[in-house]
Amino acid sequence: MQAGVAGRSGDMEHRTTKVMLISANVGSIFEDPEHMLKIWLQEFLKTISNIEPGLFALHLQEVGGKNYEASMQHVNHFIKTLLGSEDLQKYDRARVFLDEDFTAVDKFTALGNIYFIHESVEKAEIWNFQEFRFVPVEGKEVLSGNIENVATKEKAKFPQHFFPEFKWSRKGFLRTRWNINNSVFDLVNIHLFHDASNIVAMQSCNPSLYCGNRQQALMHTLQRFENDKYEKVPLFIFGDFNFRLDIRYLVQELTNKAKVHHQKGNKDQLSKIVYTDEDNNGKILLTIETKAFDHHERHSEVFSSNGKWLSQFDTEMHAFKDKLHEYDISFQPSYPFSEDLNDGMSYMKTRCPSWCDRVLLSPGAKQLMLDDEKHKPSYDLIGKSICMGDHKPVCLFFHLRNGQGNSPVVNRHISRPQTVSVNGEEVDNILLDNVSIHDYATFEQEHLLPPDFFTSIRHKCLNTSAGSDSASSENNNSSLLKKKKSFLECAQQVRKYEGVLLRWPKRTRHHSSSSEESVERRTSMDFVTVEKIASDMETDVSSVPNTPSDPPHSPARESEDLNQGSVIISKNILPATIHVEIQSQHKAGPPLEPQRVIVAKTVPLSDAVKSPRKRHCCCIL
Repeated sequence: MQAGVAGRSGDMEHRTTKVMLISANVGSIFEDPEHMLKIWLQEFLKTISNIEPGLFALHLQEVGGKNYEASMQHVNHFIKTLLGSEDLQKYDRARVFLDEDFTAVDKFTALGNIYFIHESVEKAEIWNFQEFRFVPVEGKEVLSGNIENVATKEKAKFPQHFFPEFKWSRKGFLRTRWNINNSVFDLVNIHLFHDASNIVAMQSCNPSLYCGNRQQALMHTLQRFENDKYEKVPLFIFGDFNFRLDIRYLVQELTNKAKVHHQKGNKDQLSKIVYTDEDNNGKILLTIETKAFDHHERHSEVFSSNGKWLSQFDTEMHAFKDKLHEYDISFQPSYPFSEDLNDGMSYMKTRCPSWCDRVLLSPGAKQLMLDDEKHKPSYDLIGKSICMGDHKPVCLFFHLRNGQGNSPVVNRHISRPQTVSVNGEEVDNILLDNVSIHDYATFEQEHLLPPDFFTSIRHKCLNTSAGSDSASSENNNSSLLKKKKSFLECAQQVRKYEGVLLRWPKRTRHHSSSSEESVERRTSMDFVTVEKIASDMETDVSSVPNTPSDPPHSPARESEDLNQGSVIISKNILPATIHVEIQSQHKAGPPLEPQRVIVAKTVPLSDAVKSPRKRHCCCIL
């Protein structure tokens, strides 16, 4: 693939934008987050860094792997690695869509659409499907969990009757629409049905049962776009189509003159087919089972270096030749590669190797692409010799013609806001390490979430109307907790009140005998309890008294707050200094020694907030 100036290309600078479209089924890399996930990210980022496109679109399937509940923390790491990567620092805008709500079985697709836009791209807008208009893309935004109500995407799971032989599936599509430098197009992520059994696929008529399911789902998707209420625009559709070679005719070619042996298993069902060479002492040539496809000694020879020969059996695209275009395939099949970390080129002997992962485009989309001797589109695999999981990412790189459009592009040197938001809540880019991409996410059935995961993320706050049903109110209050903040987030809000606290006059208060011990510990300090916290360090700052002359609260109130857990802010005698103490105790019973105390040393608050990575300003007792 060509490298060059970011997002631009020499003499074409005034009329093209470099674009990279990548499809990757990442299910297997989340099964080995300690090794394979890291290798995948390194190779992917190296590829982006070498080419530096103006826009790269990464369409993921099976985000989180097979066991999504256990892998959500790894998805968090995956996305935050991209957002914080040094290789992507020149990408000042990003949109991340993650369909992760596995509790909504009828909607969950496990698809992920990730888009990064280089600072050199003057104009970038995304379509709002509810308001029928483009909106500017500014900053970086992550949308995770249940994204059904997100307006800048269209998503659907395929109906169950499309694959009646499967009890459950996560197959569907996720669509976005873009305006990049006045060129408008759709980017669609899609995941179609796989071949459940090699034997059934081989015995079926042409097309096979599974091929028919895929054709029905893809045609349904294209017709949906053709007949919907939105303006028709060029289309790029890339994902895991699960297209397979015509295994019936392929086997005929591989086993010409061989003898076939059938073995039956439970319920007298065919379970194994073995082909032998009778002219060579019955040597086994090919073995096929439900989840086994082994060409034995010739497996690598046939499938790793015979792409051109195998292409004659790659026929599933033929049904869509009038609607979709694909550039010539010159790379080896993208699936199923070995998951051995030390072997990035061999195939597993579970399925017949096939070009499952594709980048397809409508005739109109092809017209948007510059295609001449100097600017040929490049269609290839990423990580050809590296272990990238069972699917290798497939990439189409090209130069996008900038459109004339109805509005001018903005100045390329304009200063853009460097904001980061997670599920609608803006977060401090400096504090990204302390943020989860699942913070403030919603889920259809929160009681099905793993307890550890649910308590580890921040939740949005919703007020229940006074006239609502009491039972409904109780459910809402239990599932939508108050937003929980870390110590540094708490300190940031405290800073807002620093001026008020510094003007607070010093005075002596009288206490009853029961609070003498507290008075002794708090000499020459004024205390303000900001707000009780729920439990175990989940904090939230509300407000400080508006009138400095009013006493913050009574000693009895102090004792009650400390017993349930409080955030205590004190004005120290040192100028421009704030001391923050967070205590957490049992909510019931008499006052106890704190279970856990986090104390920030008495340092200028501005230092603690501006340099949050300086862990030395906090100590855990």
